[in-house]
Amino acid sequence: MELKKLDKRVLKLWYIRAAIISLALVGVFANTAIILVATESASDVTLATLLGVGIPVVLLLALTLIMPALRYKMYAWGYDDKRITVKEGVIFRKRVVIPICQIQDLHRTQGPLMLMLKLGGVTISTAGSNFTISTLTTDEADRMIDELERHLETRIEEQKNEEI
Repeated sequence: MELKKLDKRVLKLWYIRAAIISLALVGVFANTAIILVATESASDVTLATLLGVGIPVVLLLALTLIMPALRYKMYAWGYDDKRITVKEGVIFRKRVVIPICQIQDLHRTQGPLMLMLKLGGVTISTAGSNFTISTLTTDEADRMIDELERHLETRIEEQKNEEI
């Protein structure tokens, strides 16, 4: 089975999400700074608090802006008539293999940003858990669901024939 890389639009989506998180972090820092200045706290307390909040915010901003590219580079997925395989993770690498015969439900999911970028996720439900391939093009997601549905129907027919 050949593992595929994600579409470039996924990277754009992840950067948009990172920008939203970054704006929230900057907002927390700005609010802290405004409160400290408005309450006219001692300058030592103000400086210590701004450094205590500012340094983690700067580190989180850097991490937030670097992670999408690393995550994109490490993500690969693929499927055939027997299994679905997904490799992901930057710090903690994960390889998930889902046998087709264990699939119970398939769902395509899309949020507002994903709709704008023509991306969708596929959630695969088995008896034990759910797993989401979070960002595929809508065409890839639909094609994957259609092909996996055909594999499942074939398997169900084979089982019915074995019972007879």
